[in-house]
Amino acid sequence: MKGDRHVRNALAPVHEALAARARAEAARLIAEAERDAAATVDAARAEAARILDDARAAGRSDGTAAAAAARSQARAASREIILGARREVYEELLRRVRAEVRSLFDGPAAATAERALTARARRLLGPGALVERAAGGGLIARGPDAELDLSAGALAERAMAALGKEAADLWTPK
Repeated sequence: MKGDRHVRNALAPVHEALAARARAEAARLIAEAERDAAATVDAARAEAARILDDARAAGRSDGTAAAAAARSQARAASREIILGARREVYEELLRRVRAEVRSLFDGPAAATAERALTARARRLLGPGALVERAAGGGLIARGPDAELDLSAGALAERAMAALGKEAADLWTPK
C-alpha cells in the first residue's frame, strides 16, 4: 500500500535515530556488563580457589570430590552473577529506549509523530477508527474489529525487538 510506504518513509528517520541510539547504548552497556562480568568471574574464581584450598585442608581423601563440587558451585555462582548482570543491562537499555520513545511525544516532533501514527492507524483499522492518546505517550486506536497499540511502551518494545541479535547478545555467554 502506497500510504504505508509513506508513513514508513516519514517515520524512517525517527526509527533510524532510535535504533542508532539504542545500538550505541547497547554497545556501551554490553561493554560495561562484560567488564563487570569479568571482574565477577575473577572474584568467583578466587572464591573457588579458596574453597579448593579449604577442601584440600579438610583431607586428601575427600579433597577430590570436594574440589569438583567446589568448582561446580563456583561455575554455577559465576554464571548466575553474569546472567543477573546481563539482565540488569537489558532492563536498563529497555528503560532508556522507552524514555527515548516517550520523548518523541513530548518534544517538538510530537505533533508530526502523532499525525503519522494516526494516519497509519486509520489506514490499518479504517477511516472511522477511534484514535486516542495513550498514557505515557503515543496512541491507542480502536476499530470495529481490532485495536492497535501505538503507545510509547509498545513502540519501545518493538524497537527492542528490532535490535534482534544485538539485544540477544546481552544473554549470550562470551
